[in-house]
Amino acid sequence: MHNIKTVGKSGQISLGKAMAGMGFIMQELPGGDIVLKRAVVVPMNERLLDPVVHAELEAAREWRRNNPAKATDLTALASKLGIADE
Repeated sequence: MHNIKTVGKSGQISLGKAMAGMGFIMQELPGGDIVLKRAVVVPMNERLLDPVVHAELEAAREWRRNNPAKATDLTALASKLGIADE
């Protein structure tokens, strides 16, 4: 469904009460068109509360536990990459 909206003198568009309080991402396209996408803004320090983010972080921690840091043998790496030793 398409609705025609007019920008008022203050530079604002009313999207209606159903959209009140919602966040949007505004994308300006090269031809001058504007796309509004509904979005939820989560402060960076609160993202850990998201179960998906929490699970990804836990998977990263598990990988780190199973793959401890170690020194890289640069000569072996150069050989593996086919880089001539200078």
